[in-house]
Amino acid sequence: MLRCRCASLSRAVRTALTYLRIGGRTVFALAIIIETMKPPFLFLLTLLCAMPWVAHAQSVTVFDRSSLQPLQAVTITPKSGTTVVITDLKGQVDLSAFSADEPLQFHLLGYTDVTLSRTEAAAAKYRVYLSAAPINMNEFVLSASRFEEKRRDVPEQITLLKRRDITFLDQQSTGDLLQNSGALFVQKSQMGGGSPVIRGFEASRVLLVVDGVRMNNAIYRAGHLQDIMTVDQNSLERIEVISGPASVVYGSDALGGVVHMMTRSAAFDTTGTSVGGGAFFRYSTANEEKSANVNFSLSGRRMSSFTSITGSDFGDLRQGSTRNPFYEDFGRKPFTVDRVDGENVVVPNPDSNVQLGTAYKQIDVLEKLRVRSGERTVHQLNFQLSTSTDVPRYDRLSEYSVDPDGNIVPGSAEWYYGPQKRMLVAYTLELEKRGIFDQARITPSYQSIEASRHNRGFTSSRLSNREEKVAVYGFNADFEKRIKRHELRYGLEFYYNDVASKGYRTHIETGEVTYLNSRYPTGGSTMTSYAAYLSHTMELGEHWVISEGLRYTQVGLEATFADTSTYEFFNGTVTQTNGAFNWRLGAMYLPGRDWRISILGSTGFRAPNVDDMGKVFDSAGGLVVVPNPDLNAESTINGEIGLSKTFVSRYTVELNAFYTQLTNALVIADFEVNGQDSIDYDGTLSRVTALTNKDEAYIYGASGQVAARFNDHFTLNSGLTYTYGRVRTDTTDVPLDHVAPVFGRTGLELRVKRLRTEVYVIYNGWKRLRDYSGSGEDNLQYATVNGMPAWCTVNVRASFAFTRNLALQMGLENITDLNYRTFASGVSAPGRNFQISLRASF
Repeated sequence: MLRCRCASLSRAVRTALTYLRIGGRTVFALAIIIETMKPPFLFLLTLLCAMPWVAHAQSVTVFDRSSLQPLQAVTITPKSGTTVVITDLKGQVDLSAFSADEPLQFHLLGYTDVTLSRTEAAAAKYRVYLSAAPINMNEFVLSASRFEEKRRDVPEQITLLKRRDITFLDQQSTGDLLQNSGALFVQKSQMGGGSPVIRGFEASRVLLVVDGVRMNNAIYRAGHLQDIMTVDQNSLERIEVISGPASVVYGSDALGGVVHMMTRSAAFDTTGTSVGGGAFFRYSTANEEKSANVNFSLSGRRMSSFTSITGSDFGDLRQGSTRNPFYEDFGRKPFTVDRVDGENVVVPNPDSNVQLGTAYKQIDVLEKLRVRSGERTVHQLNFQLSTSTDVPRYDRLSEYSVDPDGNIVPGSAEWYYGPQKRMLVAYTLELEKRGIFDQARITPSYQSIEASRHNRGFTSSRLSNREEKVAVYGFNADFEKRIKRHELRYGLEFYYNDVASKGYRTHIETGEVTYLNSRYPTGGSTMTSYAAYLSHTMELGEHWVISEGLRYTQVGLEATFADTSTYEFFNGTVTQTNGAFNWRLGAMYLPGRDWRISILGSTGFRAPNVDDMGKVFDSAGGLVVVPNPDLNAESTINGEIGLSKTFVSRYTVELNAFYTQLTNALVIADFEVNGQDSIDYDGTLSRVTALTNKDEAYIYGASGQVAARFNDHFTLNSGLTYTYGRVRTDTTDVPLDHVAPVFGRTGLELRVKRLRTEVYVIYNGWKRLRDYSGSGEDNLQYATVNGMPAWCTVNVRASFAFTRNLALQMGLENITDLNYRTFASGVSAPGRNFQISLRASF
């Protein structure tokens, strides 16, 4: 009888196991093994084997539909009940707590929700795929207050670039990433650069922040910057761009807005220890770019580490060959300079579309170590290093004149930036639930920046060298406390900048070193800032959110002019102190889940820095900028309104309009030195100019964005930005510098399993001659005689995931090979560019 029952059990188990599927695989071998086993071991073996299989059968993995990457922190909730489970680092979650046919909602901010039961998940081989949503007002942002809050509760206009979009756009630099995403307008003086423009403000009037630490230092100039190139886009988790004054949270310099770049880190793994990583290689044809990245992550219960290393080799950039017939020679470089038998000679450029003098190389390193010392305490060490080879200043190298015999006479034989070096070391203490705060982040930091300029005239044998080193010591302490419907955020900030500058000339044949005045005061310069802020957000019922903030900032500046070998009119020590109260007041009206109306009033503040007050000379096209120790701080008052509406959960429209009043605007204007309006500088008679405070300027504009999700696969995104700025005068208002022309981006995207592809156009309107500033900052000399023509490029990009560990990306940019330049840029944009990347992960 026992043998009969066991035989029956054996057949039943064999039959069940024969048809049991685990991860899509049918188990036949086990049935054969069980058939040969003796009855006493049969029941025990069945239990031992079936238990882990049943448990595995309840485990689901959630993936991004296009990239096949597992998604962490996806919440799974039933239609009824309060049980909630969340996916782990591997995107996995156990669903055994739910009944087989109970509908479950899979939700992750930034993705479209999916609802299915455990039975349906089993039919889908225990794999669930989520598709990214085009716009989600409920997603969280960090930049507006330094802590997480829902985007819909923030009155500021904030643009997000997430990790998946950064990877998909696959750009060569962070500046290129911002430009090609449509988030910002970016100016370039050379290929190794990128100067973001927000609402008519640029350079030192736009604040760059990385991981909560301000990058702007004492020598950020009012002209065009390339410092954003020192942040590796391959190490970024996300970028948040705040448009409009943000001085309540960030202090000085945030007049136009903030570009807050947040780097990647490895999460803690509560289940044990896991190791991961990835690598990619990219090649681009327009400049023969070769870039490679490797990254590693280690995650444990109490320690995690993330390491990223990127190396790039950029060749000379080829511009487009499809030219505007009215400006056939615009952007051509018909020559290069060589040195033969101790003399500079002009050598014809065999291909005038190749911009000889743009190539450079760069290496970026990120290491982020996180340690949990308690349930509510985390320590983080953040190390970043970026360095490059010499970066040619292409705009200066392309300048030339023609002598009476028709021969080309270059302005410079050499003009380059020395290696741009940035090092950041920051320690962050993260605390939770300590009485007077729910969250706290305390971050002391140290930055070391090295920059230099080197130039030599065509007929000169002496190379001019100016070198600067800046040490920046910082301290940020930010706190958040939530009390019912009230959210309080407050903090303290301290920064100290120490600037060292020197200049010298080197004879390129003999090596002889002779005197040259430095760019900044030779006696040294320091800048110190202190600040405290408080902001408050409150929900007034179901439909209203009110937000206010107040900050006081004080900035002290000291510069010692100790150069008696040249112009002596500034010898001695000059000190300045500027302080400002800034405020913001915003309200959001949410009449329904698909509506959002915001209104915001705010002020901005920027204290003069060492570059503004202490820069000795910077010649450009017969202009000389000299120091002006009598500068006052710039300030703005801004008003804006925003509106967004979602129709039938598929179509979203966002509109924003603003008006900014700028007082004490720092604008380059004619100046005098010892009663002279022109002086001889480096052998050139140059008109004397200096930064001065103009009484008033104004900027207004609008932007709009449309997102349409036609179905689960096709999405359209389109954005357009318009800005207008003028400086008030006693007669006719004149153009304000740095104001970009109308610009935008429109893209149609397809997402299916394994594949993501987009066809998109990027476009700029005309910048007419009448809209150029007379200050020289708009670089009219690098435009046509009528200004900068409008342009539009057509592009396509695709990413295909062979597996979750291997993906191929390809892009074809500027398909028509259009020849164009972005406004105020001194280098032409890439021509037709084919790009291919191979990405691997483990």
